[in-house]
Amino acid sequence: MPTKAIQPWNKERRREQNARAQQQSRARRKALEQALKKEDVIAYKRRILTGCTGKAACPQPQLKFDDFLQYFARPSDLENVAKILDAENLEIGAILKYGLISMGYWLDDAVFKQRSAMCFACWVAKVAPQIVDSRFTAGTVLLAGVQVLSQLRGPASWCFQLPSQSVPRGLCGNGHASAFFEIARQIGISFAQLADDDAESPFTVTIYSAIPPHAQTSAIKPDLQPVREQTTVAHHPYLDLIPFPSFRARALVALAQRDRTFDEDTLCFDLMHGGMQCNGAPWDARSWEVTPWFFNKWGALVGDERDVIYQNSAWWWARH
Repeated sequence: MPTKAIQPWNKERRREQNARAQQQSRARRKALEQALKKEDVIAYKRRILTGCTGKAACPQPQLKFDDFLQYFARPSDLENVAKILDAENLEIGAILKYGLISMGYWLDDAVFKQRSAMCFACWVAKVAPQIVDSRFTAGTVLLAGVQVLSQLRGPASWCFQLPSQSVPRGLCGNGHASAFFEIARQIGISFAQLADDDAESPFTVTIYSAIPPHAQTSAIKPDLQPVREQTTVAHHPYLDLIPFPSFRARALVALAQRDRTFDEDTLCFDLMHGGMQCNGAPWDARSWEVTPWFFNKWGALVGDERDVIYQNSAWWWARH
């Protein structure tokens, strides 16, 4: 198989955006942090890191999420692969599996099934012993999987399904990728924006904005309405797709405070690993659950057992 990584689809544009963003960030960060100190925000408590099993902290991913995005030659390839996985109700773990197969390895079914019980980094650590050639890393295997799946023709549309009118909270089999994309459509965020690591949320009002860039929010569903932190803290639009308002607020407070325990690369991989699951209408937070391993690992953002996110998730856990 070719070992050379696919180059970014627009390298020069990304360099310019990075330089511009860094210049703006220095001035903007100070102003935003000062504003947050003066206002009441949803409680975000730093805590000792616990892992997805509730014990030791999990390892860090072996590559940056931006590096993973660059494995795709163009945004349309990323969308095509996402649709393929969505149609089979799979997630990023399947990309790694296909990569192993294309490289002449195999993945035990029992190990593949274990991915639903742990975070992405811990599951990759379980898979790593099967890659006996030291030249190959998890990043190399993911690249191989991307190359295989990019050559396939995915479904023409997403597999989003509306829940039954008679059973509004019944299981209807939405893949989490399809559900997240439906949220993006609802709030006016394109797939190209999600695929661009330098994109900024349309909700954020910066000190350079004369008027709010996303002033028309009245048509957005209640659970997807931007919280205050979404308008004051510059962030990538992937955080706008989180269906829980309190989670978005806590994540953005952690981002503004530069909390080292909050790693966006890890969060992105865990979201693509199925850490949040949709069981109904994507725009209704009651349709969503966080998995037990995601709750253990990201409890500082989810909240404790008294929080509505945990209570809603426990309701779904009891029905699986």
